Amino acid sequence: MTHKTYELTSRLSAAAAMQRMEDLFAREAVRFSRDQLSIRSTETPLAILGIQGRLYSRRNWVGLNPFAFVSGMEVRCESGESGVVRISIHIDQFRTFIWVAFLAACSGFAALAMPELGWAILFIAAVTVGAWFVLVWFLGGFLVKKEVRDCLIAPCP
Repeated sequence: MTHKTYELTSRLSAAAAMQRMEDLFAREAVRFSRDQLSIRSTETPLAILGIQGRLYSRRNWVGLNPFAFVSGMEVRCESGESGVVRISIHIDQFRTFIWVAFLAACSGFAALAMPELGWAILFIAAVTVGAWFVLVWFLGGFLVKKEVRDCLIAPCP
């Protein structure tokens, strides 16, 4: 399963929430299409080399653009009770899984040079689990959700 879904609520109107999401996507180099109550990425920034500016961001404490690690996302608004808007965030993490597989393969090739099989297996497992935690859970999930949440709760400019 390469999709992750989060639910948020906001006191903003649906139109204001969509405008803020549009501004966030534009600042983070995400191309998108929008209708009245949803916004969908059509292209997220692809940063292969560490020198590319699209990989970095000043919007979070990590300094990385989390949208460069996901294949796409969709944000939908639904009117709720007493003026609360429900916001659904759907994140496509296919690109993140490709990076984990790449790092697992690289660690496998590096482990071929290790003299003991047990240590080689431990090395491959540690790299793969570490990559999964950092890329899938943190960058491709938590940090994307945090960016959206921060965008929606920040005071109006």
